[in-house]
Parts: sequence; structure tokens; C-alpha cells
Amino acid sequence: MVGITVPSTIDPTPVVKCRYDANAVPTVDLSAPGAAAAVADACRGVGFFRATNHGVPAALADALEALAAAFFALPHDEKLEHASARPFGYGSKSIGSNGDVGWLEYLLLSVATGSGSSTLPPPLRAALEEYTCAVREVGGRVLEMMAVGLGLDQGALRRMVAGKKDGEASAEMVRVNHYPACPLASGVTGFGEHTDPQIISVLRSNRTAGLQIMLHDGRWVPVAPDPDSLFVNVGDTLQVLTNGRFHSVKHRVAAPETGKQARLSVIYFGGPAASQRIAPLPELMKDGEQSLYKDFTWAEYMKAAYKTRLGDNRLSPFEVHHCSSSNAVQPPPPPHVAPVH
Repeated sequence: MVGITVPSTIDPTPVVKCRYDANAVPTVDLSAPGAAAAVADACRGVGFFRATNHGVPAALADALEALAAAFFALPHDEKLEHASARPFGYGSKSIGSNGDVGWLEYLLLSVATGSGSSTLPPPLRAALEEYTCAVREVGGRVLEMMAVGLGLDQGALRRMVAGKKDGEASAEMVRVNHYPACPLASGVTGFGEHTDPQIISVLRSNRTAGLQIMLHDGRWVPVAPDPDSLFVNVGDTLQVLTNGRFHSVKHRVAAPETGKQARLSVIYFGGPAASQRIAPLPELMKDGEQSLYKDFTWAEYMKAAYKTRLGDNRLSPFEVHHCSSSNAVQPPPPPHVAPVH
């Protein structure tokens, strides 16, 4: 039994304005020669791409999907027993702590500490750990490709996510989102529009559609589900590190209509340690190029983000506005950042 009641403030998503575009989402074969250049092109152009030949075994992803679906099918009271590790653990409807809601339930887990997973059924916990290990490796390889595509040292970006800084673990999380079929009108918001705050996000979903991304011309397009692929998002932190060369993509999820299969997605978020200084990478900046952002730490960013709503522009306090210059990298439209959990 899915224990979700109708949120009183849930919003409809204007799906009538969202038309499929087969060419909107780039596809990158991670095993192909030239993959690094293709990854960089996708991050410059869209900030989002479909990754094939990524190396995560299908059996591993399928097993996690089945165990997660079984967990979400439990009675609501049983699932609430796993909500004691706030903000980690089980939750439903509420997105963040400032009033945002959606037609979903979820598990939010800390990779570094395991917070949120200790009380889960052992088979689900084991499947999550094994899948997370595999997808972290993919995320690391993609970060290396991004760096090479930018002309940087191969480990320049991966080092910010992997390992520890001054004894602090990186801010890595895994989120399992479950969107049951909604009895309300079609186009109900499962997860409202936002961008992800971290450096990189890697998503895998079942065969139920719902994910939509916004292109730079303002058009929303649906992303065709593909359980055999992974989908990579540029996060806001990476946008800052590249001084706007890579674009953090705004995205949202529409809940399935009545009669449709529930949507289930698993997202790995790779973020830096709290003390990590975030600023455009000096080795990337051209002569005379001006920084589009003030320096800040991940902890400072998180502190500011805790006070905002899902759709707010959380990079705004850190943006620097310059007069037009031929040497300046043009900034993307103001991003909207996902809630800090």
C-alpha cells in the first residue's frame, strides 16, 4: 500500500508545453574514443546527457529496482519507522524544509556516513551499497572525462568528490525517488523544477517517463526513459568551477497518471567537502577572463541554500556582474537549485 495523501498545495506541471524532441538529449558512449570531447560538448550545450556503455551491470540495477519497489509497497506506518534519521531516511511529499511538496516518496542516504540506511531491510541496504559503489565509479570516470575535455589535469574535478579534504568526507548522497500513479489530473508535479547543487548527478530510472529538462531557449522537453542508460546532470557547483562553460540544467518530474506504472529513479549526487573552496578553476581561466562568481565554500553555499525554496536561484548571492567584455564567458540563465536536504 502506497501511503501518500493528496498534498493541498501540489502544483500541476504544464505538460501541454512539453513536446518530445529526439535530438534534445545528447548520447555519449563512455567506451568510445573521443568520449571526453563528447562529454564536454554535452555539458557546454545542454548540461545533461545520456551515458551508454557505462559499466554498471544491468542485474545490479534491476535487483535494486525490485527491492526498492518492494520497500515502497510496504504499509505507510512501516516505512515511517525508517524516517528517524532526518534529513536522511524515508520521507514523503515534503521536499526540503521550506514548504515545497511533490507527489513522491523517497529514501535519502548519506554515502559517507551511511545515515538513513542503517534501519533498512538488509537486502535493500546491501543492494544500495553495491549499486552506489558502481555508480560512484562511473561518476568519477565522467568527471575525469569532463576535465580532459576542458584541457585540465585528469583528476582536477574527481579529486573534489573522491576521498576527504582535511579529514572531511565529501558530500555524496544517494536518493531513491518513488512516484506512484497520481489520482489527480494529469501533469501533477512529482518533483518541481530545480537544478542540482552538487558537482555531478548520475540518474537511473525504470521504464516510466516523467523527467523533463529545460533547454537554453526556455523549452521543456521530456527525457525518454532508458533503464539501460545513465543520465548525467551538471550541478551548480560545476557551473561555478568552469566559470559558466558547463551549464547546470533545470529539470523536473511529472507524476505518472492513474493506471500507469509508478516511476522509480535512483540518483547519485557527488558533492565536495564542506571546507572545499568553490571558485572558477584558475588553470581554466583565459588571460583577462573575469570570474562570474565570488569565492565561497560548500558549507557557505549550503547555509544559504537552507533558507531558500526549491525554485529559488541559490547561486544569486555569489554571482558577480561585469560589464560586457569580449573575453568574458557569457553566463547561463540564472539557475534554480534543488533543495538542500
